[in-house]
Amino acid sequence: MASQDDKARRKWLKDAYLRAEQAASASLMSLDRPQLEELLDHVEAAVEAEGCDHTRRAADAWARRHGVDLDRLHRGLEEYGGYCDCEVVMNVDPDTVFRPVRSRPD
Repeated sequence: MASQDDKARRKWLKDAYLRAEQAASASLMSLDRPQLEELLDHVEAAVEAEGCDHTRRAADAWARRHGVDLDRLHRGLEEYGGYCDCEVVMNVDPDTVFRPVRSRPD
């Protein structure tokens, strides 16, 4: 049977792994939180007005206007399931992108 120390160590290792995994995913997002929220507002309005053509046309237009590198933006959006404008709206959640999976243990 595992001791309390063994259990605590396993939990610490799992938490460290999950924090590192979340940090790696978040590092792919080239935008900060306010930029991402602005992008999502723009894309959502475009999808509501024009529908989704299964591209990232609205996201790309926003990125060009704001001088954001498209390749980096695409990698970040794809990491969170944003392969077209409607998926960007439905899948890319700032709370998920910018929140640690688990808080650091004391």
